[in-house]
Amino acid sequence: MFGRKKKREVKKDLENLLMTFPSNSRYAESYRTLRTNLFFSSMDKEINSVVVTSATEKEGKTTTAINLAYTIAQTDTKTLLLDCDLRRPHITALFKRKKELGLTGLITETLGRRLTKGTLEEFTISDLIVLTRLQKRTGCLDIENEEIQISISFEKGVMIDIYWKNRPESKKLVNSLIRDNLITAKEAKAAIGHKKRSVQRIGTTLYTMGLVLKKDILKALSLHTIESIRAASSMVHGNFSFSPLSTAEIKAGLSQEINMEKLYDDFISYTGNSKYIKNSINAAINKTETDNLYTLASGSTPPNPSELLSSKQMEFLMHYLKKQFDFIIIDTPPVMPATDAVIMAPRTDGTVLVIKSGCTERKIIKDVIDQYKSANLPIIGTVLNQVDMKKEGYYRYYSKYYSAYYGSSSKT
Repeated sequence: MFGRKKKREVKKDLENLLMTFPSNSRYAESYRTLRTNLFFSSMDKEINSVVVTSATEKEGKTTTAINLAYTIAQTDTKTLLLDCDLRRPHITALFKRKKELGLTGLITETLGRRLTKGTLEEFTISDLIVLTRLQKRTGCLDIENEEIQISISFEKGVMIDIYWKNRPESKKLVNSLIRDNLITAKEAKAAIGHKKRSVQRIGTTLYTMGLVLKKDILKALSLHTIESIRAASSMVHGNFSFSPLSTAEIKAGLSQEINMEKLYDDFISYTGNSKYIKNSINAAINKTETDNLYTLASGSTPPNPSELLSSKQMEFLMHYLKKQFDFIIIDTPPVMPATDAVIMAPRTDGTVLVIKSGCTERKIIKDVIDQYKSANLPIIGTVLNQVDMKKEGYYRYYSKYYSAYYGSSSKT
């Protein structure tokens, strides 16, 4: 019984999609007007992503999201329709994408995959570091091939040390400092002897012994770290493993006072290549029959939708998708039954609120607006849906104007 009812709802909604209407219909024109108003809704910044939601159920938010995406795609804009209604994924049902990996699979399976060992044929260094960060893991990532051996230490997902185990003799820190006349060979030998009796890194040992000024050792260590990152990033084949870190090893890494995260991010902004992550996300994105329009299905229904949408994995995914698409439209559950729309709103340029004419109580709409105000989130526009134009005083003028301009052909 429930299945037949769901099929009837899907069939009815399919009939309301803009793809089935002539381009000169009043229905199509209304969405072109919405598109124009959306593009000009903010003079301060360009709008490239929006959440489409409603206060309550069955107000037409999903139909609005799809039709708006269709209209934007027609302007030669690469557009993604993202189904973030993980509770009742209607876009997924309309586009028949239910069995695919989808959003929940990308968050839990792709970006949530906890690796202990493997090869660089499947995962790049960037993949390994991104996954470790997103999962906030503490441990040591050892990567090696016949030429290079690298260890990268993390504390709760933050990179705290990178150690090039078989660094060429000429590139070792003490030899670099000797070449720059910052220490003598005798001082270097004394520091190395002292280091063997402690768990400190050689850089920390040098300035605690007073042999090198702190600013000089930090500058040398930064260059030393960049060389290690460059060496690691050049590894396209080999093996990796992930193992626990002792408290002493964590302290040794933190003692160097180098911002490994920033140095790594500055470097991979030009050379990073997360092959596994990119291929997985791209495989989950579907091309529709409409040029420039793509969909990302919701995937399987999770037990904790709000937690998934508020996760670091979701934040990363949105960051990635914004680089791949010119415009993103996100369909979420209504605001009153769930917090998902409010969770996703900060990751976009604003929210479009769909209101069914003569249906939703004003108090409920006010409560939704107040929620957004209290969270300092912008509602960039509202759509009054399913208006009975015949009851409006301007209906005759509106009908006469559009009939004369476009002709009488219309499905509305």
